[in-house]
Amino acid sequence: MFRCFFFILYLFSIAPAAAYAQAKQSISAEAFGQLPSFSQVKMSPDGKRIASLQNFQGRLVLVTQSFEGSDGQKLFLSSFNNLDIDGFSWVNNTRLIIHLGLDQVEGFTRFRLTRMIAMNWDKSDQKLLLKRNMGSQFHRVVSLLPDDPDHILVAVDKTVANHPDVFKVNIHSGKMKRHVKSRALVREWKADGKGIVRYGMGKIKNKNRVIFRNSADDNWRTLIRYDVIKDDVPFNMAGFSDIPHIIYVSKLNEEGRRAFYRYDTETEEFLDVVASHEKVDISNLILNKKGEITGYTYWDEFPVTVYKNEFYQSLQRMLGKNFPDHQVTFLTKSKDERKFILKVSGPDLPGHLYYLNLFTKELYKFADSHLSVDTEKLSDMEITQYKARDGLTIPAYISFPKGMDSETAKNLPMVIMPHGGPFARDYYGYDSWVQFLTTRGYGVLQMNYRGSEGYGTAFERKGYHEWGRKMLEDINDGTKWVIQQGYADPSRICIMGGSYGGYAALQAVVKDQSLYKCSIAFAPVTDVLRMLIDGKNFLDYRRHQFYVRNDDLSAREISPINHTEKFDLPILLIHGTEDRAVPYKHGKRFARKMKKKRKDIRFVTLKDGDHYLSNEKNRIKFFSEVEKFLEKNL
Repeated sequence: MFRCFFFILYLFSIAPAAAYAQAKQSISAEAFGQLPSFSQVKMSPDGKRIASLQNFQGRLVLVTQSFEGSDGQKLFLSSFNNLDIDGFSWVNNTRLIIHLGLDQVEGFTRFRLTRMIAMNWDKSDQKLLLKRNMGSQFHRVVSLLPDDPDHILVAVDKTVANHPDVFKVNIHSGKMKRHVKSRALVREWKADGKGIVRYGMGKIKNKNRVIFRNSADDNWRTLIRYDVIKDDVPFNMAGFSDIPHIIYVSKLNEEGRRAFYRYDTETEEFLDVVASHEKVDISNLILNKKGEITGYTYWDEFPVTVYKNEFYQSLQRMLGKNFPDHQVTFLTKSKDERKFILKVSGPDLPGHLYYLNLFTKELYKFADSHLSVDTEKLSDMEITQYKARDGLTIPAYISFPKGMDSETAKNLPMVIMPHGGPFARDYYGYDSWVQFLTTRGYGVLQMNYRGSEGYGTAFERKGYHEWGRKMLEDINDGTKWVIQQGYADPSRICIMGGSYGGYAALQAVVKDQSLYKCSIAFAPVTDVLRMLIDGKNFLDYRRHQFYVRNDDLSAREISPINHTEKFDLPILLIHGTEDRAVPYKHGKRFARKMKKKRKDIRFVTLKDGDHYLSNEKNRIKFFSEVEKFLEKNL
């Protein structure tokens, strides 16, 4: 029946909120620096209302609105004083829970304190949940209890910090009752599609233990134990199947790539493979509430979603015809899977949001995710690769100013942009940093150096102990490659990155300053030894230390702060005072030492800035500083 549907693409817009007022599009620092016009978007179970985070006067607010005429297409804006809105969920058709966050400091440790409130979609009947547990550090939803519209299950570390009990909480009164007691120092709980808590992962020092049960009436049993440093992870939980003792898990296959399997918890056997790929890791398994596989996703050269469900295969084909040159992502859907919010995006398109109604056979655009950016001036991204000095193939993306490609781009000013993490990777798609640079005439090279995720365990493990050596060599080899290809003017190359990428923007210069005319580092690690010492306050310290340590190079040797005499080029260093991931002192101490040696450095402090440029004023400041710095030095 679905194959007979004919979709009409309407080009009118429904203004979803005051936050979505018409803005003048441009490629200015202000345009790129604005927070997304839309970020999280979720539909109520009946599909009649949506809630979203929207940019309102430089701050994300919660906007709830109706698509139903009976509601008068009303909309409501909600903000919560100085608390950030970290997320939200519909519990039923009229009531939501909102996750709020606040940064806190105890001693020398900075952490995120989270809270939850419940309210109706029209902002009425607001209730702070778990009020008597305000001493806890976090509240995490374990289940929205699909068959109980008045309660949710929440993990709260009431008794032992970071090791929560599970409470059943009334979303109207806030009353709570302990549902599952913390045991084996469990840090993470998971419930099945019916809301039964059946999985827990605990950690003692560097030992992980997973406990499991088939039903609420069964006893807990230990499923696996392993050392997070010495042992390979046996598997990671991916979801519950429709058979109680069989779960979906991911693990490394014989080729060393992440694949998904059915696992029998009683016989402790891996059954059939349900998702795998011969070249890359499978990213995610898509399951419905019944525990049935809908599909899976992976990143090869492009993002790919493979649906096993005939309905979604048909839907995917139809949407592919409507949007042949861009990626279509399902952001949210109604419970009956007949109403959807879609995001259409690509390197040159930050994101258009569409409403799809299969009952009325309508598909129309209703919002832009980045309203202020002039998409007509954005450029495409090309997929490429190059060889590192030891012969390893390094996957990469290269972007040129609009109107140029790898055939026509010659002798450009170039920015080398290694990603952060480094437990991460760069992706094909819209990147505000990249597009900001290409609209100003710069070429941009992004590389997934050894250690990056997604290319299999062999590639990822090549980054072990290479934090300050081969990972940086991969980056510098990429710089040499763009010169050899003729893309870059060798006298006009700058290196730029954030977090580990910021560290690389400094330390790669230490390894070979001849390649670069300047360096831009945002929130960089400048003292690796200090980073490891500070990390002792966190649970995954030993694993992180193992990854960084190198028997041939000390933490001092691979720290930019110990090589300030080698920096004979202009440096722009930008750091936020409230950065929890890489403390502000990293940037401040490095800048102070550089200035004492009369080095050419501009140090920009972002007041109240975090690790992710979440503050709009700071984002605009960042882009403005980068623009001026590159104009002067390239």
